[in-house]
Amino acid sequence: MCLPTDELRSCIREILLHDWDPHDASHVPEASGTYDTYIDPLCSLLQSGADEDAIVEWLHDREKESMCFPSLGTQRLRRTARKLKALVES
Repeated sequence: MCLPTDELRSCIREILLHDWDPHDASHVPEASGTYDTYIDPLCSLLQSGADEDAIVEWLHDREKESMCFPSLGTQRLRRTARKLKALVES
């Protein structure tokens, strides 16, 4: 069962901030909205039924294109992708 959209967005935000967090922003209260621009696209991706690989690819693309972290591997993104995917699975 999928969470209501507002709750889903809130959960995505927490996962991005505490599990993904390539900028280590979770330690800076003023930076709590650092990844908010990624919430709606991820919400749409999750609601469309994307698999774990697609979520990993999406996160990795953001790191390469938006954050200039091209050399970070994808294995560490699996845990984050599984947590995000679990938000929309029953």
